[in-house]
Amino acid sequence: MNRNSVIAGQAGFSFAGFLFGQASRFGFNLLVARVLDTDALGTYALAVAVIQIAEVLAIAGLDSGLLRFVSVNSSDPLRQRAVIGSALKTSLFLSLFVGVLLFIFSGHLSSMLNGSHLLQLTLCCYAAAIPFNVATMLYGHAIQGFRKLQPKIIATQVVSPLFLLILTLLFRYTAGQKAALFFPFALSAAIAFFWIRPYLSKISGVLPVDILRASYDRSMMVYALPFMVVSLLSMMTHWLDVVMLGMLTDTATVGLYHPAARTAGLIRAVLLAFSGIAAPMIAALHTGSESAEIGRIYKMVTRWIFGLVVPPVILFMLLPEPVLGVFGTRFVEGSIALVLLTAASLLQVSFGLSSTLLAMTGYARLSLYNSLGALGLQVVLNLLLIPRMGINGAALATLLVFFLLSSVRLTEIFILLKIHPFGKALWKPVAAGLFASLLLMALRPWLLDLPVFAGFMAGALLAVSSYTALMLLLKLEQEEREIIFKAIPFLNKETKR
Repeated sequence: MNRNSVIAGQAGFSFAGFLFGQASRFGFNLLVARVLDTDALGTYALAVAVIQIAEVLAIAGLDSGLLRFVSVNSSDPLRQRAVIGSALKTSLFLSLFVGVLLFIFSGHLSSMLNGSHLLQLTLCCYAAAIPFNVATMLYGHAIQGFRKLQPKIIATQVVSPLFLLILTLLFRYTAGQKAALFFPFALSAAIAFFWIRPYLSKISGVLPVDILRASYDRSMMVYALPFMVVSLLSMMTHWLDVVMLGMLTDTATVGLYHPAARTAGLIRAVLLAFSGIAAPMIAALHTGSESAEIGRIYKMVTRWIFGLVVPPVILFMLLPEPVLGVFGTRFVEGSIALVLLTAASLLQVSFGLSSTLLAMTGYARLSLYNSLGALGLQVVLNLLLIPRMGINGAALATLLVFFLLSSVRLTEIFILLKIHPFGKALWKPVAAGLFASLLLMALRPWLLDLPVFAGFMAGALLAVSSYTALMLLLKLEQEEREIIFKAIPFLNKETKR
């Protein structure tokens, strides 16, 4: 099977999972925005930010450690089981320790983020999810080490977000608003863990007793800790705008900002799907000194990522009012923030593969310095812009950071590796995107006069259909046609007649 098909096939499954997960989380945010007030939505956003940063500390880079050590010891099943048991036992103690610390200091964190007693209670409830989320993630990575991606994607991107949505609805209409905010998060995490748990024993042979008897693996921890630092920087960058809005304003302002941030964040699922598949392939090519093939894959994947995100980018940037109006009329105030954040997400996904490329070609330390510089710059810009511009200041800071970060990474890759992502075929999605944008701009007054949901759906349909039609008119590249014909063989037969 050629590399194009491998990347597209595995990224397709991964992207489908991420898309489902993002859609479920979008539905959850929509539900919370509809049935609760902005203060409750801001409380949820701040609590999740704190929990996800805490989970990175509890995982301690062992997810990356498992992927490497399970693969390296593929010929030694006993060593594989020992590695998995050690990682899971270590993470259990770390997650319990982090969860207890979070419970103890929940009041201090709530005060620091200008939250009320509601935020403190939410943090305490969500802390119970940390051991389950950490275990689910590590179980998934251990299974992925055996080249089985599906259980991890289904547990983290289907089971957990879907039950979060279902349980929130159930608690909201049976036990009230506060119960809907407090309990579904930890319960959905527990359900995802119990769903994935049997797969580990079935695939790896690891039993609960192996985890209890496992000894500490120092070599794996030494390997894993640098990855924890990188993951921590990435997670802090991801949530920094929300956290600093809480510190500099209040939970209601965070609640107003959250729908715009999470809506623009939907675009990032495309990058996550492709980078996870392309990374080991680029590393293998670098080992074989196949720089020309690395450049070809870099251009191809960048084109695919950019081509997939163009329709939602057009919709979010040209029709932000009906997009946010779906959450409720009060959230339309965040329209400018959505435009800025969408532009930032476009830069991140279009050129985010450059970070993976640096890490996989021996420049991991440079990638770390880039992340540290971006985090520091984002802190400074947030301190300058949020007091003056509120949520638009947080969004502008994010856009400026990703613009500068993308420019720096592209320059570094060109100087160090003598490659760039701008292939000749990139003009096709650019041209199709410009055409679809002009169409939506012409129809914007009419779309804004429609009821909110109708305007949103009509705009989405126009963006996707016009863009797709022009892409087909301009003709797909041979690589794309091969993959489509492989996935849908009867199209190829009809073409040959």
